[in-house]
Amino acid sequence: MSAGAGTPRAPGLDDSPTLRPVTVTVTFFADLRRFLPPGADGPQRYALEPGACLADLLTVIGVDAGSDVTTAVDGELAAKDTVLRDGAEVMLLSPMEGGAG
Repeated sequence: MSAGAGTPRAPGLDDSPTLRPVTVTVTFFADLRRFLPPGADGPQRYALEPGACLADLLTVIGVDAGSDVTTAVDGELAAKDTVLRDGAEVMLLSPMEGGAG
């Protein structure tokens, strides 16, 4: 199975019939939109190896492993070690700041 046009694939993901890629949709918010592919706008699809977690996705996107990024999967806050399922909706947000002071 080949990735569709514009769907980045994780390194090492091949077209083996036994390994079906996990495809997720990522929405970038605020300053994290700088990680959108050039000329792209809106949610982006990424193909990853089965068993991939949020940290793997962030690496494919180009987000530094030590970056302070708030992540959510299917509308719930999620840690970087969260395993992604096929069809997951991922949101990347800047950390929340401020509050009552």
